[in-house]
Amino acid sequence: MTILRDLIEGLDKPVISGGLDVEVAGLAYDSRLVKPGFVFFALRGVKSDGHDFIPKALADGAVAIVAETAPPEDSSVTWLHVKNARVALAAMAAASKGHPARNMAVAGVTGTNGKTTTAFLLHHLLNHAHRRCGLLGTVVYDVGGELKPATHTTPESLELQGLLSEMRDHGCVAVAMEVSSHAIDQHRTHGVPFAAAVFTNLSQDHLDYHGTMEEYFKAKSKLFSSTAASRGGKLVINVDDIWGRRLVDAHKEHPGLVTYGLGVAADYRAVNPRYDLTGTSFELEHKGRSLLVRIPQIGQFNVYNSLAALAAAHGMGCNLRDTVKAMQSSPQIPGRMERVTPDNHAFHVFVDYAHTPDGLVNALSTARALRPERIITVFGCGGDRDRLKRPLMARAVEENSDISILTSDNPRMEDPQVIMEDARKGFTRSSHALIADRREAIHTAIKGAREGDIVVIAGKGHEPYQDVNGVKHPFDDRRVARQLVDIEIRIKGEKRLEARQRRDERQ
Repeated sequence: MTILRDLIEGLDKPVISGGLDVEVAGLAYDSRLVKPGFVFFALRGVKSDGHDFIPKALADGAVAIVAETAPPEDSSVTWLHVKNARVALAAMAAASKGHPARNMAVAGVTGTNGKTTTAFLLHHLLNHAHRRCGLLGTVVYDVGGELKPATHTTPESLELQGLLSEMRDHGCVAVAMEVSSHAIDQHRTHGVPFAAAVFTNLSQDHLDYHGTMEEYFKAKSKLFSSTAASRGGKLVINVDDIWGRRLVDAHKEHPGLVTYGLGVAADYRAVNPRYDLTGTSFELEHKGRSLLVRIPQIGQFNVYNSLAALAAAHGMGCNLRDTVKAMQSSPQIPGRMERVTPDNHAFHVFVDYAHTPDGLVNALSTARALRPERIITVFGCGGDRDRLKRPLMARAVEENSDISILTSDNPRMEDPQVIMEDARKGFTRSSHALIADRREAIHTAIKGAREGDIVVIAGKGHEPYQDVNGVKHPFDDRRVARQLVDIEIRIKGEKRLEARQRRDERQ
């Protein structure tokens, strides 16, 4: 039995009206999920205000309200007036689950690009070191051997604490998790003691939410301030990134600060990177040691991701040589420069999650390093998101591709044609096409590919849907590309057979 009094110890001077010796059956911030005996949290959102739903929560049996307003004079339930209802939710959610994160070493990975891959790699390395590790991120949740579909990059605090408690109960002693800027700004990770905070990079994204790059950076930097304040916390920062250098300068006196990159100043440095279709190798230099690293992923940005994971794992107590060796068996990250064509195919098709200007440059630079005859890129811009980055994405694709095909990518509630026209303004040459139907756009790229070409399908990565007018329709770039490649192989095979038959008839 849970008593309300036992859940509020972590709150910052709440004004309490009513009794605290109330039995609590559960917590909810969605009034539709309130049941008798629940505590309802009135959260202020971008599109709605939870305070408007307090009457519904009470009608459905809520026994306590946590709100940023004082109770009405006729209130008959326990009411906690707090400064920030999201902070209160995080604190009480953690208390309701027995503070599971206190029993595990949690690593938080943040940045614009590379969060998913870095978290996946760190999860692999910690498991390899026999430290059962949970995973929370954009692609999947691993709660200790049991996989669950991901709903958010970083879940709301109530769901987050539930997942952490499952990991604890399944024997996890570590967690690798992606931490989004939205999650930090909305206090979803409030109260989680991070053993390590990892910074990948920062480039334009989410300005529809944060407004400016400076505010975006401030949100990210809070993870490092809180980690630095905890005893023994490690700060693992990409020193080659301009925003990363600002973080380094801010925490240069912190004893747990370590840096990674390609420059000579990095504590974990990669030199002599080499790329091919099957992966990447480089030499890791650290404190006078040099170790050969081989990873199945391709591209310079994956050199950075693997450096981040290696530095974090080492900082969390793993043996460096064993960790480097474990990199060879790291998994293919779903939808991250994932090759969907066989080794011996005439041309190759990669699917990648790149949906920012910088992400596209990274993906296409990776493709260019494989020395293709041409690069054909299919990409789109998401609806109801930062409009300012759309022409920048088109420019990035045009500058790094031979042929650009602009299509639809999760238009959500916007008109796909309007989105494409926004992006089209970034093109300066005529070597592009606009094809709203995503399947048709992918088919056009594959039909037009010649021997030695690389086709990059960017934007959706692992996502198995297209979000149109609020409805998610089944659509997986990887599956569609494989189907279309198979069709083209069959058609070309039939044409070769017909040509051979005609030649035989003439003879």
